[in-house]
Amino acid sequence: MKFKIIRSNFVEGLKSVQNIVASKGSLPVLQNVLLEAKGKELKMTTTDLDISIKTICECEVTEQGVSTLPVKLLFNSVSRAEEGDIEIEIDAKEYASIRAGSAKYKLAGLPESEFPRLPQDEDTYSYTIAQQTLREMLRKVAYAASQDDTRRTLKGVLMSFKEQKLTMVATDGRRLALVENEIEFPKSAEKDIVLPSKAVNELMRSLSGEGEVSVMIQQSQICFKLDNIIIYSKLINDTYPNYQQVIPNETHEVISVDRQLLLSAIERASVMTMDEAHSIKLIFSNGKLTVTSAASDIGEAKDEVPIKYAGETIEIMFNPSYVMDPLKAIDDDEITINLNNGHSPAVIKCSIPFLYVLMPLRIS
Repeated sequence: MKFKIIRSNFVEGLKSVQNIVASKGSLPVLQNVLLEAKGKELKMTTTDLDISIKTICECEVTEQGVSTLPVKLLFNSVSRAEEGDIEIEIDAKEYASIRAGSAKYKLAGLPESEFPRLPQDEDTYSYTIAQQTLREMLRKVAYAASQDDTRRTLKGVLMSFKEQKLTMVATDGRRLALVENEIEFPKSAEKDIVLPSKAVNELMRSLSGEGEVSVMIQQSQICFKLDNIIIYSKLINDTYPNYQQVIPNETHEVISVDRQLLLSAIERASVMTMDEAHSIKLIFSNGKLTVTSAASDIGEAKDEVPIKYAGETIEIMFNPSYVMDPLKAIDDDEITINLNNGHSPAVIKCSIPFLYVLMPLRIS
C-alpha cells in the first residue's frame, strides 16, 4: 500500500475522525484509523463500537491497499510536518514508512482484518435536513441532556419525526429544552429515536452549516451522511419519558427581558457561587429584575436589569448555570420568562419554536 496526499487535507481528515477511538485497555485496533487507498481516494475510518466515523480525501495512490495505524500518533506526526506532500508506504507486516517534508517516521500498524466491520447502509426511515438547521437545533437542546450514567435514557437527545416536524428534546430531570422545525417526510417515516450525547457532540462538531445531511434510521442505529463525512451511531433503545407532562399548561406572569443583559448580570452575580450547592436569586418587580447571590465565607453580589413587567414581586432561585445555558444558545435579542410564582417551574421562550423549562431551587 502506497499513497501521497497533501498534508493539509490529510490533517483535516484525521482531525475529523480522531475523536472516535475506544479507551485504552480495549481492543488495540480500536486505537487505530482504518486507511483504505484506492483509485484517487483515501478513506479514513475510526470506531469505538458505539460510534463510527468515516471521511474521504483525495490522494495519489501508487499501490492500493488497506491497513490500520494508531490515529493519535499518525495525527501528531503529520500535523507537525511542513506543508507539502505526505508520502506513506505500508508493507506486508503493517509497518508504515512516513515521509513528511524533512521528517521521517516509522509506525507499527495492525491488519485491517482486526478492524470491526461498519454497519450496512440500509435505510428503514430516511430524511433530508439542512446542515445549519440540524446544527442549530442540536445546539439549542444538547446542554440539557443528563450526565448521569444511571439515567441512560436521558443521556441523549430525543429526535421525534412527527406531523411534518422534527422535535428535539433533552432533559436531566431538573430542566428541559425543546426545539421544533418543519421538515418534509412521508407519514410512513414518523419515528421517535434517542441519539446518545456522545454522537450528538460528534455530529455538532462535523456539521459545517452548508449543504444538506441525509439521515437514515434503522431499528437500533442511525447514519448521518454529510459532504465527505459519514457518522454511524447506535441508538438508545429505551422509551423516552413523557416530556409533555413537565411543560406547564399555563403561566400567569410573562416577563420580557433583554437576553444579553440578563446573561451578563447572571455571569457577574455567579462569581460568588462556587459550586452547584450555591444559587442565584431572581427578584422580579415593577420594571426591574434584581439578581443576587451570596455564599458564606465568600461574599455576595447584586445586579439589576430593566424588564417589561408590572405585576407583583416574585422571588425565585435557580442554579446559575442552568439559566445561562439556554441564554447562550438562543440568538434572539429579547426573551420572555413565564412564571406562576417562586415555587413552580419557569419557562423561557423566544421568537422561534423553542422553550426551556427550569425547576426552581427551594428558597431557605
